[in-house]
Amino acid sequence: MPFEKSIFICNEAHAMKTYFLTVFFAMTLFYCGYSQSISLADSTGPLANNANITKQGHNLDDEIASHIFVRNNTDTRIDVIVKKVEISLIPGSMNTFCWGLCFPPDVYVSPPKTIEANTTDSIDFSGHYNPLTIVGESVIRYVFYNGANPNDSVCVNVTYNALEVGVQNKYAKNTLSGAYPNPANSTVNFEYSLNSGVAGSVIIRNLLGTVVKSSALTGSEGNLSIITGDLPEGIYFYSLDVDGKALTTRKLIVRH
Repeated sequence: MPFEKSIFICNEAHAMKTYFLTVFFAMTLFYCGYSQSISLADSTGPLANNANITKQGHNLDDEIASHIFVRNNTDTRIDVIVKKVEISLIPGSMNTFCWGLCFPPDVYVSPPKTIEANTTDSIDFSGHYNPLTIVGESVIRYVFYNGANPNDSVCVNVTYNALEVGVQNKYAKNTLSGAYPNPANSTVNFEYSLNSGVAGSVIIRNLLGTVVKSSALTGSEGNLSIITGDLPEGIYFYSLDVDGKALTTRKLIVRH
């Protein structure tokens, strides 16, 4: 075979190999399969596979965070890996994720994390988005898959929406302090401030999204105490609910 022809064939084979590897990588990068082994939930309750959720903040916030709980639905322990896919990212912004450990922005795949049989992992996964003063939306997909079978996967798409500071709406002046003490024992306390003409309440949900406590807020500002001594120990989420819309959601730990 002439030397020039052999070079051509070699280069062509290399190009085809590169093409198929690129296609394979793209498919695995954006693939979101169907898992019977793994399921996801957030503060509102179970999340369907390929669910879309939105987390809203302001462009001057240090971060906008999302929290996801991962459950092993099988009768045996499995090693779960999470992959970050930047579907639509605003140039100049930054994002990271934490799952047991917190990883730098250039890490896209976590090490395996063992979840025991029929158990929700005790440490929630969290995505962290820093708009770095830039207004707009970025969409990031988080794919959770079985390390022994990558096709056994489930994912969630999170839209991080950074609004411009100063943009006003009827929800802008409604605030709820962090829960204290946290962890809570017998009671948990909050301070709140409400805009005029709105109906507010503080709602506490368990990991399945079931409302376990709900207290209406009276007046434009004040203090609120909620009894937690009758709740089982564990992780909960509390929200400031205004006119049926959850504005702020944070984690609460109950420990007796």
